[in-house]
Amino acid sequence: MVMATPTCGQVMELDAEIYESSFYQELAARGEIHIDRREPPPRQDVYLERRQVGGTVVPTTVAEPTPTSTTSSSPSSEPTTTSSAELVSAISTETKAPLSTPGVSTLTAPTVTVVTTPLPTPFDTSLGSNFSSSSCPQFFSDFLNNSTFQSCVPVSLLLQNSNSFFRAQRSFTLLTQTLNAACNAPLAICSPLLSNLGSQLIDDANCGEEYKQQNPLVSQAYAGFLAYEPVYRATCLQDKSTGDYCFSEAVTNSSNAADFYPYYTAVGLSMPETARPSCSQCLKETMEIFAGYAQDAAQPLAKTYLPCATQVDKSCGSAFVSTDVKAGSVASPNAATAGWKEVPRVSLIIMTTLVMASVTSGLY
Repeated sequence: MVMATPTCGQVMELDAEIYESSFYQELAARGEIHIDRREPPPRQDVYLERRQVGGTVVPTTVAEPTPTSTTSSSPSSEPTTTSSAELVSAISTETKAPLSTPGVSTLTAPTVTVVTTPLPTPFDTSLGSNFSSSSCPQFFSDFLNNSTFQSCVPVSLLLQNSNSFFRAQRSFTLLTQTLNAACNAPLAICSPLLSNLGSQLIDDANCGEEYKQQNPLVSQAYAGFLAYEPVYRATCLQDKSTGDYCFSEAVTNSSNAADFYPYYTAVGLSMPETARPSCSQCLKETMEIFAGYAQDAAQPLAKTYLPCATQVDKSCGSAFVSTDVKAGSVASPNAATAGWKEVPRVSLIIMTTLVMASVTSGLY
């Protein structure tokens, strides 16, 4: 038996007649622990050893004995008092190779693997081959592998183009985890980064020709770049009564599929005319955010906000949201100057159908 701590170790010899007796075997069968009250055996010399591996010396950490509780024995020299005690302290080594030194035993520290669910990423399925040159898919590959871009967790790009985000929406916990990461990203760094990527995307050296041809993937990526900031602010709103993200509540509300329609207007999707989102404080505050960005001519909201606001007012009452916004009246000096092309409405309808199918099937 070896007693050990992180600094030294000691070999202890135990009396087999006592510690391996039939009495102890009987106690083990009953699941009882008895402690010997007699005086502990004399301590032997403590020593350290170093192990030779190849041409180098690998230091091995051992430990000194851990004191144990002792009890007096019965006339038959067998302990009678029940208790519990720690007999061995865990130790670690700097190598997994076995020791060659006799009489010294060390334990390799267990490896602890922390399993976490990867955060959703945009464009996590095949980009396809609908490109006029190799420069466009290469541009996608470059920004998707950029560590700064990844740390921003841009929900605006996840909304339309992320299979992993769609799966995350099936779990309130996973969706909240994603939003936590996205909302902890520094807006002061991510907003200009995404805006700059939008400008580069439609440059002729990258995906300019595809954008002119209204390639859906490129158009949706461009919308996501431009809408990063309004989507960031809207999806990071929290319900003051519950503390949950408003977006999470909207997505998982199986009683009203229209609750998360307004979020998609920020990336250029028109809300279906028959949609009537719940008239909650979350919706009111979300629309207030969108109203401010709708004035920016470069934002997709410049074309989608007013129709959405008008529909909301029809069901929630006049002045629930602002409908007198001068949409597109302000030219943005930081965004790309190319005209915004609205995304077909059918995309939102299809996505809603898929999400609500997951909700009603009990995946949430």
